[in-house]
Amino acid sequence: MKKLLILVLLSLFSISFAMFNVKKFGAVGDGRTDDTKAIQAAFTAAAKSARTANTYGKYPRSSYYGSGPMVVFPHGKYKISSTIKVGNFVNFSGANGIPILTWAGEEKGVMFDISAFRTVVEKLVFTGGGIQLRFSNRNVDKTMITIRDCQFLYAADIAIKLEPAPKADHLSAQTLIEGCLFSKNFRCVQNYGDLMEFRNNWVDLAQPYMADGAAMINKYGTMRIAFSCMTPSANPDKGPWYYHNARWVDNYGRFEADNVRFGGEGGGIPVVYNYSKAPKRHPMSDGSSRVIITNSLIACGQARRENGSVVRLFKLPMQLVIRDCYGIGGIPLILCDPSLNVAEELKANPRGLANARYHVSSNILHNRNINAVPEELKQFFTKDSDCSFAKIVPRPVPTEITKPQPKKK
Repeated sequence: MKKLLILVLLSLFSISFAMFNVKKFGAVGDGRTDDTKAIQAAFTAAAKSARTANTYGKYPRSSYYGSGPMVVFPHGKYKISSTIKVGNFVNFSGANGIPILTWAGEEKGVMFDISAFRTVVEKLVFTGGGIQLRFSNRNVDKTMITIRDCQFLYAADIAIKLEPAPKADHLSAQTLIEGCLFSKNFRCVQNYGDLMEFRNNWVDLAQPYMADGAAMINKYGTMRIAFSCMTPSANPDKGPWYYHNARWVDNYGRFEADNVRFGGEGGGIPVVYNYSKAPKRHPMSDGSSRVIITNSLIACGQARRENGSVVRLFKLPMQLVIRDCYGIGGIPLILCDPSLNVAEELKANPRGLANARYHVSSNILHNRNINAVPEELKQFFTKDSDCSFAKIVPRPVPTEITKPQPKKK
């Protein structure tokens, strides 16, 4: 019995050193006290305790592995007024409930600036600030980021942002965001890594908090949205702060969506504006520039919405698929933006675009007349596509937000 008690005490002693409780460093968590210095002290101590290695016996060097300490926030509301720096291998989590971390600094400040490598963030609520979680590194190989069971609200710039350090063009990162709520943020997520999976999340956009632009930006690599509920409030009657160019995703790499509810609140907004283009030779690592949307509910703007469409092309991707989707109203499946000249794109890149493959099939449409796609894209479509081809002229989209007009006296 005595030996058992000693083992339990040693175990608890070990756990206490593996976790860095912010209250042990002086944080109060009452929502009134500024806890910034105490929280930073906990993260600084955690970073110093990290233990890493990249060798093991006679075997070749590997990527770094090691002991990643956990900074813990007990239940409460923590006021943060300046950026918290988070080091490599340091994770953070809520405990005994879901604590709230609220921003009280400059209007668009960064709440957490994270040196990404092996990073887990879980069971926390983030409110306010400009950027709530910013992840960055100098393209460190095998970076893995996991964000789960969190809530992100009222980010004035973007809730989660991957951003390469100076002189790096991307992060060699695999990011998983799951089980999270995004509500009333200007933007939600930016990917700048190799792979990002966004799954089992709920996104709620509402004006005037949302951007007259994309809620999610895929600047590099692959972004995949799966089994998520996306609900916009897009003011279909062009009321105060009507946002002409609101959409879900700006894609500069590879975008995939499967089993997603692109909701119809306010008539809905487009799924994706595509800026990703085919490479000049094939195959290439970036040769799979693509937009693929399958098994999803698509309510992407009523017919009177200027930018109403499922996909708007600014560049021609290598692959474009819309298959087995439903809930599509009176809006085009695909639009070519007026800035896109398909003939010029073909002339500039005949070899790359010779391998382009587009496919539309098995979608349930409220109006069969909207099954047409731009006729200038016909050569890229597979023979088993069930769409028709027609001349589709996109309406011009105003560049300025429609602001509230003063009431007449």
